[in-house]
Order: sequence, then C-alpha cells, then structure tokens
Amino acid sequence: MAHHHDPSTPSPRAAVRRHVSALGQWELATARPAEALRPFVREYVGWNEHLSAPLCRREFPTEEAPLIINFGAPFHVFVPGGARRDRDLTSFITGAYDTYQLVESAGASSGVQVNFTLLGIRLLVGRPIEDMTNRALAPEDVFGPFARELTDRLYDGRSWDARFACLDQALASRIGDPRDVPAGVRCAWDRLVASRGRARIGSIVQEVGWSQRHFIAQFRHELGISPKTFARVLRFGHAVRALRAGQAADLADLAVMVGYHDQSHLTRDVREFAGTTPGALRRSLLPDGGGFPT
Repeated sequence: MAHHHDPSTPSPRAAVRRHVSALGQWELATARPAEALRPFVREYVGWNEHLSAPLCRREFPTEEAPLIINFGAPFHVFVPGGARRDRDLTSFITGAYDTYQLVESAGASSGVQVNFTLLGIRLLVGRPIEDMTNRALAPEDVFGPFARELTDRLYDGRSWDARFACLDQALASRIGDPRDVPAGVRCAWDRLVASRGRARIGSIVQEVGWSQRHFIAQFRHELGISPKTFARVLRFGHAVRALRAGQAADLADLAVMVGYHDQSHLTRDVREFAGTTPGALRRSLLPDGGGFPT
C-alpha cells in the first residue's frame, strides 16, 4: 500500500512488515494509539493476508482483549479440547480469557485489530464485563449501530494511517470515564500491570482497604477475571512477547526474565494458557508477525 508522502501531511505512523513464502503472503501494519488512549488501548494492527491453505492459530490470554474488525472471510473460532467448530465470526470482540482459543482463517482476509487493555474493554463496553469472560462476541451484539458505523468507516479508509486516525477519533468519543470503575479495582489493575503480575495480592488488598473476599469479587465482576489469575496471565503475556521478539534463547533465562521462579513454573503456565510446551510454542512461531499456528 504505497502512498507518496506530501510534506504538508504528518509523517506516517504505521510500521509495516510484509511476508511472502510458501505459506502465502501477509502485510502487517502496527501503530500506537493517540496518547490519551494509551492506558486503555495498547496497539492498532492492520492486516492483509492471502494464505496458500487455511491456517489455525493459537490466540493466548494476555492482559489485552482484542476488537477485530474483519473485511474478509469469516474466522472459525474453536473451543480448545473440542474438535467441533465453535462458530464462525466475521468480526469479534472478547473479554478476559484464562485459556487459549483456536482461530482458523480461510481465504483472503484483511482488517483491523485493536488491542485493548481489560480496563479499556470495560470502559468501551460501558458496564462490568464478567459475562464476556472466555467468549468471542459479534461487535454488533455488544455495541449495536456503533459497530457497523466503525466497520464502514475503517473499510473506506484509504491508508493504514487514515484507518488508525479514524480509530483514535471513534474510540475517544466512546470510551467511558475511568471513575465508573471502583477506585480499588483501578488501583489493583494499575499495580498488577505496572509490576507485570509480580505485585503481591495481599499488599494490594491492604492498600485498597477492602476485605479480601470483597476485593476479589469486585475485581472479577468488573474485569471478568480473578486478580490472581490476572497476575499469572500478565506474566505469561510477558513471556509470549519475549518469544515473539526472539529474546532469551534459553528457556530457563526466559523464565527468570519474565518473573517466574524457574522454568518449571513457566512450563506449567504455558501448558495451561497455550496448551503446549514453551519449546514447541517457540518453534511454531511464524516469521514477520505471522503468529503461532497449531
């Protein structure tokens, strides 16, 4: 998607990677959102993909929850451990996950993915998201007409930068006031995210000043996951990012780097959250942002 740069326009913000091989070809464009959105949105990703054969990828629980606006063929979303296809979704939004899901793409696809924080999804939806845990939902079922309007505007965007600017505008007008979420939950979320899951739950409970039972119930109600599981998912997500970036060739080093006691703790969480071993996961990684196929 080449565009001649006009000196009067801002510099392009999207970083674009392209891949061509026997697997097929894909283009990935990534950008950070406008600064005011960054506590709630980690990244925008645009893609164009033409695969030689259908590809099933593992999508992992992390501290992020995606909104995927797809302009191409529907995705087949599977439940782990079940051979049955769960359902087909063209576009989808998720809440918190504490397990992986399998997403198969068939045919040409293109679209935009917005990687929200769980707090961001909670504020975008405008209500507690406990009922969205481990679920992929059609955006129109969650947002009504807003989903269709946003899809149409993104589809009409003439470049990745134009689409990402459209997202900045649409999300800024839609995301609610963080004060709608109880201060104790926001404080805990901040502490856990800032420490990448290493902060002690007990000390957070003391700081918040609630009973432990009330704290856990409120956190789960608002964000759809228990604080302890969220801490584990944060650590696991840090490990997945390190694997994607090709860091820590030695898995024992990787485990310590991302906050595990040792490699066996990393292996336990990778088995639970990804359904495989750390070594197999690393070997499965596709180049150029292609993800983790099964």
